[in-house]
Amino acid sequence: MWGTLGVIFLILLLSFGVWHSITNSLSFLIEKDMFDGETKTFVFKKNGKEKALKIKKANDALNSITSTRTSSGSISFDPKRENGLHLVFSMWVSGGVHHMTIIEMDGEKVIQEDEYNLEEKGLVSSVHRMIDLIEQMSSPSLVWDEVSLD
Repeated sequence: MWGTLGVIFLILLLSFGVWHSITNSLSFLIEKDMFDGETKTFVFKKNGKEKALKIKKANDALNSITSTRTSSGSISFDPKRENGLHLVFSMWVSGGVHHMTIIEMDGEKVIQEDEYNLEEKGLVSSVHRMIDLIEQMSSPSLVWDEVSLD
């Protein structure tokens, strides 16, 4: 009986490990719908140029941010840009090593700043952070909270 339970427990652990590996892989993260099939439009500013950025999947934002090896800019959902939650990013190379910084800002106030060594850790951690911020920026409660403050 204990042998059978041990085998079942081992199978469950292995299954969880496989599931965890798949759901945390970069390809799974960037191809996942961020807004239940809906596409949302953000204000995207990169290297001083501003444009509309339509995001349905994380890959849409990631491709825009990483289209050049060195860049800086921001993504915001609020058309006023200087108010509300927004993401500021920069990518650079130092000593042959690629780095990315993601800064969560509310207006001019820095909420959290994270730096990622892309050679050492890859893109997964930075993509998780980017997804979290983009989902927060576009949440209805955030938009309505900002509107009610005016």
